[in-house]
Amino acid sequence: MRFAVNTITQSLLITMGLSSVVFAGENTTAEVASVDESMVVFGQQNSYLNPRVTTATKTDIDPLDTPQTVNVINQQFLQDIRATTLDDAYGYTTGLTRSNVDADGFTLRGMPADLNTIQVNGLPGLASRFGSPTTANVERVEVLKGPASIMYGQIQPGGMVNIITKKPQDTASFSYDVSATTYATGVSDFGDDNGFTGTIDATGPLNASKTWMYRLIISGENADSYRDDVDLQNYYLFPTLTYRPSELTELTFGLELQSEHRVADDGLVALNNDIDQVASIDTHYQSSDDTDEDEGVVAFASYNTMLINGFDLTVDWRSVWHEDTRDLHETRDVVDSTSLVKVRDRDQVNKREYHFVDVRTTGSLWTGDVEHQLLFGGNIGLEKRDFLRETYATTTVDFTNPQDVTERDQSAYKVDHRITDYTNYGLYLQDTVYLTEKWTVMGGLRYMRQDVDFDYVSKSTDDTQSTDAFVSQAGIVYKIIDGTSLYTSYGESFNPNSVEKKDVNDDAFDPEEGRQYEVGVKTDLLSNNSNLTIAYFDIEKSNVVEKNSSGDYELLGEVRSKGVETELLMKPLENWQVKLGYAYVDSEISENPDASIQGSRTPMTAYHDAYFWTKYNFPYQIAGGVVGTTLGANYEGARYTSEDPSDRVELPAYMTVDVGVHYEVKDYRLSLNVANLLDEEYYVGGTDSHRLYLGDPRNVTLSVSGKF
Repeated sequence: MRFAVNTITQSLLITMGLSSVVFAGENTTAEVASVDESMVVFGQQNSYLNPRVTTATKTDIDPLDTPQTVNVINQQFLQDIRATTLDDAYGYTTGLTRSNVDADGFTLRGMPADLNTIQVNGLPGLASRFGSPTTANVERVEVLKGPASIMYGQIQPGGMVNIITKKPQDTASFSYDVSATTYATGVSDFGDDNGFTGTIDATGPLNASKTWMYRLIISGENADSYRDDVDLQNYYLFPTLTYRPSELTELTFGLELQSEHRVADDGLVALNNDIDQVASIDTHYQSSDDTDEDEGVVAFASYNTMLINGFDLTVDWRSVWHEDTRDLHETRDVVDSTSLVKVRDRDQVNKREYHFVDVRTTGSLWTGDVEHQLLFGGNIGLEKRDFLRETYATTTVDFTNPQDVTERDQSAYKVDHRITDYTNYGLYLQDTVYLTEKWTVMGGLRYMRQDVDFDYVSKSTDDTQSTDAFVSQAGIVYKIIDGTSLYTSYGESFNPNSVEKKDVNDDAFDPEEGRQYEVGVKTDLLSNNSNLTIAYFDIEKSNVVEKNSSGDYELLGEVRSKGVETELLMKPLENWQVKLGYAYVDSEISENPDASIQGSRTPMTAYHDAYFWTKYNFPYQIAGGVVGTTLGANYEGARYTSEDPSDRVELPAYMTVDVGVHYEVKDYRLSLNVANLLDEEYYVGGTDSHRLYLGDPRNVTLSVSGKF
């Protein structure tokens, strides 16, 4: 009976998804109604196109004027794919590949991410770490490709993800979104493991003159996984106030309160480094009461006003108090000969504090007929990491039928306690020179410094380190014709090596350095209804610390990545739009003291990744509303879980298909979405052979949203 229901459901949804393509090829002349001599097009959509971006230059700028690649995921697209967390949208972003399930679990242009790679309104400091950030308060996401150190300091050379949050509005509104999700796969029948998500978003003025505005977002999630004993409960509260005494001055202050609770889950293991030798996808090697917990409190503010001669002043501040705890039997290895999985009993408490302030001014100066758009800025950041880890004895569980480990073995107890304080300073300058209507030149320079105090509490040792550097970037944009630009750019990155790693003489290492060359073209093929970007990039990261043949740390590592990315957003009709992209990324360990590793592919990077998405609304009313369909496909090439050939697993290429149907009437929307329609078994990331993270099997989401 289950097979029949699943087959019928699958066939029906394939038909609904493909209808977006079928009807696009037919006569799509919209029905129109005349109201006071105005024309109304039924099925009209909010666009995925984004006329302005801010992350690349910290100013509002036309993407065609930027000598860098910026991919934007806006709120409409997040709603259409039913993204509850940011990683739900990663498959529809070129050059971005997931590597694990943590917040920073991805690579960009072949380079690994870290927590600084994800920023919020241009400042570092996430309120959670174990899971990808929620989309409940997200207005849009801007993915800046390539080095971003000139604007954002210590960061990996592959790029960054900048979350732009929702702000208070001067028009009152109240919206809600409620959804229910269930799996429909072999290990979890329809209705067996369910999830529920709800979000309330209220905004509007607080006084008649609209000088005070508020926004309050409340969201919660409770979900059971298809994996044995795994579930989560997440809660979010985002209050924000804006004071706007005039059109030229604005002050916004807000809080982010997050509480996330999960059953700990390290994924599957593979025998003999072979992905075909894994247990059932619902196998869970941690105990049912093992937990991962995130608690975060964030305070932030942004002040903007006009100064003199057209220059403005912007001050951004963000402070984060975050604590994550783990109490689990973490997967450590798999013994191929006995088919036993090693798990280590472990407790940890990680406390993090971030306090960052960025002050900048922008404005224009003229030299004759040439405009210089100038940006001057400086920032300071204080960060504290207090990490306490306690480990106990390692034991084993069965490969196919693991049982909870109920007793703690203290015979191998160890404690590791480290406290590190970072102070970061930066000064930056950028000049965008509009030489003519066709030629634009951009150049910038940054000086940055990091001071580190390290206290190894459990070993009663301490250390200090100071690192500084200048980084630069430059770019040229040439507008061939109106709406089409050629560009080339060069950028550098800076990221200090760990204070805990010293050379044979106990000296600190120089920072990691990155550089990128990029050449590309951007064009609006159909006026304001499309955007095409094609880019070639070449990135090199040097000064990577590795161990030499004597077991000592040395600056021996280098990573090289080059490739091509292209993305097309197109809205050929008011009721139909298409989004597609492709990336080829050739990333390798170009220098390493281990001959078996040198030349290996960089972990968790695919040669090829591609996506396709289309949304079609029928151009006539059905029961007084609009009916539409969506169809998406995401392809990810094969990836390795490690650079070491002796302990890595090749995760196979995969393609997932997502379909949906929605009904909208006035300000209300009912949606049915099926993710991974064909129930593809695939892996989003992994580490070596003992932590392999699965993508979700087929799941169905029914959602209701409204606004009034």
